[in-house]
Amino acid sequence: MSRTPGQATAGPFDGLVHHVYVHVPFCRAKCDYCDFVSEPVGDAPDAAALDHFVAAVAAEWERERAAHDVRRLHTLYLGGGTPSLLGPDRLERLLELFRPQLTPRAEVTVEANPEDVDEAFAAWAAAAPVAGRAGAGRGLRVSLGAQSFAPALREALGRRAQADPAEAFVRLRSAGVANLGVDLIHGIPGQTARDLEADIATLLELRPEHVSWYELSLAAGTPLAKRIEHALDEDTGAAFYRRVVRALTHAGYDWYEVSNFALPGRKARHNLAYWRARPYLGLGPGAVSTVGAQRWTDVADAAAWGSALHAGASPPREVEDLGAATRARERLLLAARCGDRVPLVEIAAVLDRDAALSLVAAGLVSLHSGTIRVTRKGRYVAGAVCVRLFRA
Repeated sequence: MSRTPGQATAGPFDGLVHHVYVHVPFCRAKCDYCDFVSEPVGDAPDAAALDHFVAAVAAEWERERAAHDVRRLHTLYLGGGTPSLLGPDRLERLLELFRPQLTPRAEVTVEANPEDVDEAFAAWAAAAPVAGRAGAGRGLRVSLGAQSFAPALREALGRRAQADPAEAFVRLRSAGVANLGVDLIHGIPGQTARDLEADIATLLELRPEHVSWYELSLAAGTPLAKRIEHALDEDTGAAFYRRVVRALTHAGYDWYEVSNFALPGRKARHNLAYWRARPYLGLGPGAVSTVGAQRWTDVADAAAWGSALHAGASPPREVEDLGAATRARERLLLAARCGDRVPLVEIAAVLDRDAALSLVAAGLVSLHSGTIRVTRKGRYVAGAVCVRLFRA
């Protein structure tokens, strides 16, 4: 995370907000594995509906910015859904809302699907000024949703559009986008070890600055979960995961989170803010915010969300008060994903000391100078390690 000289860094669960996520719920079609809040709009989305969405984000941002006295943004993330579906003009209008608060070194990310990366989008992404009030700022960061470079595997995921992710990547790079991430999935139905090697080879040839490579999880109720009982057997899934980690780390990527890898200086600072339990605001249908000891989630219904804001009201929300035990568990769970050290005093109320010592003996956890950390070995099974660490 960036730090301004003379300004204290925001700590876990305090009230200073420096991070904003905007959820763009629209997709051309919903993929069969997806359980995110998204609204299929086809290949010819209604322009008025998209404009209505941008105006509602502006209204929500003004309400939240004032309510939480947001003055400086270190990161802004436009996710979805498919933000690139909005097109350069609307994306530019969204960025303009936040520029007065963006710091000179702010990280601004836009997720994009390959089918949206035409020459116009690439030119905008390369030229879009990410400028705060105090300087010229850095270039836009684009996160490209590839899933796999193999058309058959993307089809197995129910990905309707079949634009080539590698071609989209090259188009963005050729236009001048200097900070590119690629999102991939392993454990896709039908995927073989040879398929995985092919995806690895293509990725390393492109050499993006950042890679998110997730194991497929079957979310209940999705079309994919209804078709198959499991993606891969446990041993094969573990072997694929270890192969991805070995290949990327050997190629110079830092395995800095369970499913994320970055070249030097290119870690996703917005995601690190989540994993380090920093306060953040979420704008848009289904978006989540966590500030202090409260978490709230906007209604997932885009029409209800937008109607409330255009009427001058706050959108309907579910609000959760986070107790001390919940906050302590989340602190450990999030830190475990990155191998970060956590002061024992912050999690003493939920930590099983005997289990921690057992895990130390197994090489999965490290205890040092009043802190606890999940080791590199333990990161492969971070979720299971944390379950054992929590006091019953």
